[in-house]
Amino acid sequence: MIIVLSLPEPLMSFVRWFPEEFSTWSVLKREAKTRFVRPFVRNEIDAISFVDRDWDSLVVLDACRYDIFDEHNPFEREAKRVHSNASHTGDFLRRNFADSYPDTVYVTASPQVAQLGGEFAHVEHVWQDDWDESERTVLPEKVTDRALELADRFPHKRLVVHYMQPHFPFIGPTGENSHSQGSFLNGHRNRTYPSVWERLDAGEADIELVRDAYAENLEVALPAVERLVDTLDGKSVVTSDHGNLYGKRVSPLPVRLYGHPPGIPDPELTAVPWVELPFESRRDITASTTSAAETDSGRTQERLRALGYV
Repeated sequence: MIIVLSLPEPLMSFVRWFPEEFSTWSVLKREAKTRFVRPFVRNEIDAISFVDRDWDSLVVLDACRYDIFDEHNPFEREAKRVHSNASHTGDFLRRNFADSYPDTVYVTASPQVAQLGGEFAHVEHVWQDDWDESERTVLPEKVTDRALELADRFPHKRLVVHYMQPHFPFIGPTGENSHSQGSFLNGHRNRTYPSVWERLDAGEADIELVRDAYAENLEVALPAVERLVDTLDGKSVVTSDHGNLYGKRVSPLPVRLYGHPPGIPDPELTAVPWVELPFESRRDITASTTSAAETDSGRTQERLRALGYV
């Protein structure tokens, strides 16, 4: 923080820019550190373009580190280590799915797609109708249910299925018991530490407990993912949009980052799994006119806050 405070004008410019409603010191501190470090991060990553890869169904586990997935991989196929061209869901959408894709249906638990995604044959915003208020996220079973419905409805489209896990909030037993270390206290949003990453950055959370809850979040989601890919026809690939950091120094500067800030091409943050599952035949893909999906902007912001994005 001493380094950041030695640059008052850049920091004050950020403070003036940041929405007043969310201008807690912990958020400002983490964002200022990210902005200060970003120019010094070495970009030597051979990243992939997700949309250009060969798949009929792309299963995206939000914020899933390669090493954690490899440890819990339920499939007989190897999880290859590839590098995403993004360190944040916003980057992922802008760099892979920001154009027009009339041959693709996007099923998403992430509200980010409503703001940053391109045009698709159809977008299914699962977070609108299947949001779980008690968990403050979308449960993986709901995503699988809706994705299978859309696969039947659009049998000649590529399918992107975007799960929210293992991204915070944590929904497993360990995670539910550690909600007080995250963004909610006694059912109410914690204004001092809006997400678990601010708590870790401030030294107010047990990092090993958070790691365990994060891995458990992946384990909770995997049965729903298995049910999906076991049912789908064509070639399915399981991957992630980006990884996650636990206080790594991503540059020569003595600054540690937590979570998955945008614009940080660090290899630990961009390393994601790539699992190509076996198939008997490919889906016959066709294009058609895209259709816009309407979303409630107020509800979008509310659920982005619950997920720790704003």
